[in-house]
Amino acid sequence: MRIQTWLYSAAQALALTSAVITVSISPIVGKTLAPMPSLSTLSYGVQFAAVIVCSYLLSMSMKRFGRRPVFFLGTFSLALGGLLGAWSIVEHSFYINLAAHASFGVTLSAFAFFRFAATDGLQDKEKAKVLSLVTLGGLVAAFIGPVIAQHSRLLIEQYAFSGSYLVFTVISVLILLILLALPADKPVTDAKVQAKPAGDKAAAKVLSLPLFVAIYSSGFGYMLMALLMMQASLKMSAMGVAFADIMFVIQCHVIAMFLPSLFMGRIISAIGAQRVIFFGYLVMFSSMLIAIYSSGYQGVLIALIGIGLGWNILYVGGSAMVATLPGDAHKLQGINESAVAFLNTIGALSAGYLFHAIGWGNSNWLAMTLLTPGLVLLLLNQLSKVKSQRLAGSWKS
Repeated sequence: MRIQTWLYSAAQALALTSAVITVSISPIVGKTLAPMPSLSTLSYGVQFAAVIVCSYLLSMSMKRFGRRPVFFLGTFSLALGGLLGAWSIVEHSFYINLAAHASFGVTLSAFAFFRFAATDGLQDKEKAKVLSLVTLGGLVAAFIGPVIAQHSRLLIEQYAFSGSYLVFTVISVLILLILLALPADKPVTDAKVQAKPAGDKAAAKVLSLPLFVAIYSSGFGYMLMALLMMQASLKMSAMGVAFADIMFVIQCHVIAMFLPSLFMGRIISAIGAQRVIFFGYLVMFSSMLIAIYSSGYQGVLIALIGIGLGWNILYVGGSAMVATLPGDAHKLQGINESAVAFLNTIGALSAGYLFHAIGWGNSNWLAMTLLTPGLVLLLLNQLSKVKSQRLAGSWKS
């Protein structure tokens, strides 16, 4: 395995540690700073709105200038967001806090390409394993993210959670050191993109049914995971659950999100991404039913573990499909990341509103309804593939 894979995995671990800290503290800080309860998750929504704006632009910038300059921009935005976040606590300013999370959005949009950068120059058969290994860096985040959030929140006692934001500046320095250890890259020219069809043919080649299958699985999986994860924090807070116990649930959830990456790449290589994605949908449906019919603390814990597992299956499976699709790699990755960010933003923005409007149980029913078209797209893609290849029952991607 190339040294770049392990360096990107380490960088991913630190990047996702930042993401875990933001999801751990943003609803609680938002509840304190927001002018009304329904806006308690707005900062997290703004964060992913920034990802929507930046993802495609940054992907095409990578095509022109290389990956590393864009990753450097991400480290700067992470440090800036940390400083703005701490300032928002001191000033008790909701709007400065929104600016901080917008800066985090730039960071996340840049760092989301770590997993694709690690596959540059690899054969298709190797990409799923590398994607899985880089995603595995999130397992580190599952352990240290909630711990950092809990122990840093009173680092500056008179300004709760300001210390949590200042931690981001330290993380940005560590990521910068890893990036400096990586070999200088060059703008990547995908070998699959030699003949460039023009006009409608080019658009049709990019906007294919397999791409929609990949985007739906990773995008809607991410959106509904974010929505229910944030709602779970709000639900447990409303139940009077202690902050430490809430962090334990989030930690278990994040472990479930990334632990399967130990073997997910091998499974995808063995049976194909589409079978893996199908199983991911089943796991998500089952977990949401648990959340509906067992709404106590233990039920929330078990449901979030299952949703985390389902997210990993859908996200890694969808990413593997994107990484192996023919066409302009940067364009495909940019479209995928923008779509995923857009859907994630909807989940984050609507989490607080839906929690107060329809409740935890009905939000899970809604999530199941929104996942159903993904199964339809998956079936249509498989039928199309079987028809074109004339190989009944082929589930290989």
